[in-house]
Amino acid sequence: MKQLFYKTKDPTAVADCIPYYENGVYHIFYLLDLRNPNDIGTPWCKITTTDFVHFKDHGEMLKRGTHDEYDMYVFTGSVIKDKKGLYHIWYTGHNTVMDPGNYLQAVMHAVSEDLEHWTKIPEDTFTACEGFEIRDWRDPFVYFDEEDQLFHMLLSTRKEGGPTRRRGTTSMLVSSDNKHWEVKESFYEPELYYAHECPDLFKIGDWYYHVFSEFSRYSTTRYVMSKSLKGPWIKPENDKFDGRAFYAAKTVSDGKRRFVIGWNPTKEGNIDSGVWQWGGNVEIHEIIQNPDGTLSVKMPKEVDEAFDEGEPLSFVDRFGKPKDVSHMENITGAEIAYCDVPKEDVYRIDFDFAYEEGTSRIGLLLNNDLEADAGYGYFIEPLHNRVVFEQFPIFPQYSFVDVYLERPLHLKPKQINHVSVIVQGTIAVCYINDTVALSTRMYNFNTQKVGLLVHGKATLSNIKFKRFRKGEK
Repeated sequence: MKQLFYKTKDPTAVADCIPYYENGVYHIFYLLDLRNPNDIGTPWCKITTTDFVHFKDHGEMLKRGTHDEYDMYVFTGSVIKDKKGLYHIWYTGHNTVMDPGNYLQAVMHAVSEDLEHWTKIPEDTFTACEGFEIRDWRDPFVYFDEEDQLFHMLLSTRKEGGPTRRRGTTSMLVSSDNKHWEVKESFYEPELYYAHECPDLFKIGDWYYHVFSEFSRYSTTRYVMSKSLKGPWIKPENDKFDGRAFYAAKTVSDGKRRFVIGWNPTKEGNIDSGVWQWGGNVEIHEIIQNPDGTLSVKMPKEVDEAFDEGEPLSFVDRFGKPKDVSHMENITGAEIAYCDVPKEDVYRIDFDFAYEEGTSRIGLLLNNDLEADAGYGYFIEPLHNRVVFEQFPIFPQYSFVDVYLERPLHLKPKQINHVSVIVQGTIAVCYINDTVALSTRMYNFNTQKVGLLVHGKATLSNIKFKRFRKGEK
């Protein structure tokens, strides 16, 4: 199956992804959100890919437990291969039916010889120890440390004491046999978040990176960095991989490149004002290490190459007259140009721009309805050092203000910048300068009209509409 943002058949959706790489193949295990109130529980399923464009569905991997077992919901974990060639999944068991008033979470174990057929080992199950809340004991990430010859497990936990909303901790457990575990220490305890979901850990060069998803105010995937596993862990100025519409992301590497794989959430009721839901479509960014050790993300080259070379777009002004957009200027209002694009299930718009000092906005408008003066836009705001996604107009009848759909972006006047925006159905993802990504959803408006907007002075060039190559591999 060829698609950019993989999703299971409606009404189900892809939730937390657990990626594992071996022999040229990315095995993406995921939680299947059934979205059926009469069929509760969550199994693990799997897809594989070699290029992040073609996906093969392998079906169910870890079955749901019964209402009397810890893993009625098979929640997030990790995959590791031991030195004997046996594969291990350590995962979260979650059950709110056994004891609704005081449910707990458990860490559980399964093994396989081929990454396809898994056997659960119930006797290896363990729950929270003294000092930790029993409801938050989840998302084990296991790795083998060559230095101390022990298995290490990072676990999303919450301490029993402290401020209620800031007890989130990444705990460290150790094991000599990958069966029996001992709580060692707090690995990362910043007293900032309710919980650190889906912990992950990797190293590039001299730097270690601890990745987690903030189950708190912003609901986004973050990272901290250190030159030692003992810390101190540095929180960089730009510590996110994306915005609110990219969550529960974990990383995977082929030994040369590293990718972060999460999900772009759907919205309740399939409307812009609906709340963000748990689960949606798979989304993948490539991670880049900057000279100072901080991380950025870009479009994977495999995704880039899945589009054709593109065709130039011709624009008109708001009165329908042809308009040259190579230089757009309006220092008192907005200079806007529009274009009708071909109807495609998946497409991409690329352009370059440079702006003059004092320019406040450069925007790409999507799904515009000129008569209603409505639609969406990615807006680069040099004066605020950010890129933001907005729906407009923002009136009470739309009741839509999507906070946290923005990313920091530091640009300079006269500098040439590159923008790529991919659209697939209701999903849009913007990449800028191979450093910043911002994902979103668009539901209420669906037209083939796009636009360019400038508040100030800017030059725009190489504006192209790119089609997704639909041929199978």
